Amino acid sequence: MRNKSDRAKNKLRILVADDSPGAIDQISSWIEELCEAEIHTALTPEDAIRKAIDEEIENLVLDIDFGSGRDSGVAIARKILESRSGNKAKTRILFRTVHAGDAGYLRQIERFITDSTHKPEVWGFVDKGAVPKRLVQNAVEQVFIYEISFTDIFNQHLKNSPSREFSDLEFTVLIYLCLGLTNDGIGWLLGASRQSVERIISGLYEKIGVPGRREARQGVASFLEKRTRLSFEAIARGLVNPHLLREEDDRLTQRVKKDTPSEDRLYINPDWLHRET
Repeated sequence: MRNKSDRAKNKLRILVADDSPGAIDQISSWIEELCEAEIHTALTPEDAIRKAIDEEIENLVLDIDFGSGRDSGVAIARKILESRSGNKAKTRILFRTVHAGDAGYLRQIERFITDSTHKPEVWGFVDKGAVPKRLVQNAVEQVFIYEISFTDIFNQHLKNSPSREFSDLEFTVLIYLCLGLTNDGIGWLLGASRQSVERIISGLYEKIGVPGRREARQGVASFLEKRTRLSFEAIARGLVNPHLLREEDDRLTQRVKKDTPSEDRLYINPDWLHRET
């Protein structure tokens, strides 16, 4: 563990990655008030990954949301850690986000830090909104200088997250539904029967409060399919977000490339496995 005399001898090298120049300037100035630091910056996920790897920067401040269609801070962290597989260098990560209480982002981070394959030695989480400067400086000091994870805010948001009313299995199925998987596809991924999948989905409809066709007036067709309404409600309530869906879609693609079911059981469009083409 580093003490303050070590800090005087070794200037901290910190990468601050955010799509907002103003946010970068703010936290950079707060860090420089706290300690001597060599600040590197990045405005895009690609630049953040390149600089962290090429410059071998151990201390990372990562925004969670770089915009739809781009890697999230969690995906950036995972790629950097994967590149350092087998490397003894430590990686300390402090996530910042304006989506502090959104269930989808909490889910991303929770899965990341519990992954036994690639996870940071030390990590922290701070709200990017109206948060006191001293709180951010405390997090920087705790994570980067004293190498102790700063998780109180994350744990509190996780405790109050609307996703807590869903089991891990239900949440996984909800994500699969939002990605458009069929019941048979979900059953294959989970190793469950179609009947079991249907029971799980029925429970999701009930918990989220999506009315079924039986609730419609007799003889009147439903305007929206239940799955469409379920996906809409999940997104509207922050249970899922574009970053979470994109990362889960990538995970599914890799899974199916390695373990494709027989064609007589499930049809999978090859184009789905090769989106880059």
